[in-house]
Amino acid sequence: MKRHNRAALAVAALALVIPVSGCASLLSPHQTAEYHYNGGDGASGSVGDVEVRGLMLITDQEASGPAQLFFTLINKGDSTAEVSIEVSGTTVSESIKAGDTFVQDPMSPETSSKEVVTVDSLKADPGDLVDITVKNGSDEKVFETQLLTDALPYYEEYVPSESPSESPSDMPGEDAGSAAEGTAAANG
Repeated sequence: MKRHNRAALAVAALALVIPVSGCASLLSPHQTAEYHYNGGDGASGSVGDVEVRGLMLITDQEASGPAQLFFTLINKGDSTAEVSIEVSGTTVSESIKAGDTFVQDPMSPETSSKEVVTVDSLKADPGDLVDITVKNGSDEKVFETQLLTDALPYYEEYVPSESPSESPSDMPGEDAGSAAEGTAAANG
């Protein structure tokens, strides 16, 4: 091989190595150590010895009704944790034994509570970030979680319904004509 060809090959190899080695520095532990990947829906983090996962609110597309609150608490400590979660005036308190997990999702087979937790006085639009305060003893952290809606089909079943009305409504499937005929027959 001629000297010019060798020099050209060396320059070409160096031209390939320099950009690749520069990209590799972006993946170094020094630059990615602070990055926390949240692999699911909702916010996550830790408050003392308790890990908070899947902290989220779901409402209807217009945000006209209440929102349902979801969360999972994992006690990694050596003693029972007294955890409270507060959002827009609604507070939920749970006692989680050491090593236990508490799941607030009434439709999940792993749920710890079949009770639906609703937030009625939420003043947020769909997509807004909502502050949720989680306290574990003297430790406290404010999480920002997005207000999700039933725009995605898999959230439809999680939208809480309005409170039941005080007065009964007509029976389903009964139309006004048949109700009037029944009343006329009873009076006539």
